[in-house]
Amino acid sequence: MRQGKVKWYNGKKCFGFIAPDTPNEDGNTDDVFVHSSALKAAGIRFLNENDIVEFEEEVRNGKLSVTTLTLVQRDEESARRFQERRAERRRAAEDRKQRAEKSERRSGFAFWKK
Repeated sequence: MRQGKVKWYNGKKCFGFIAPDTPNEDGNTDDVFVHSSALKAAGIRFLNENDIVEFEEEVRNGKLSVTTLTLVQRDEESARRFQERRAERRRAAEDRKQRAEKSERRSGFAFWKK
């Protein structure tokens, strides 16, 4: 198995790329495509930038793609930033929901004011 760092991974788009540390048997050092199906098969929920992984790849449609994946080391700084962004999105969604409910309550009693 080869080892490399996650260059980037987008959970919404369900794919990303890994920058390998060493060339493969063919001497190829190109970035390797990773799809969410490889994560699911490995039991990994998400990848963060700079996570260290071990992987096996194969050529699909002329490009290198991950077939098996193992998480070696999680980049704690990237994981912390991910959790902070996630919490901020949840707070923003909750704020929008509360504002909508408050607005709905106000408009529901507007007929009493006339």
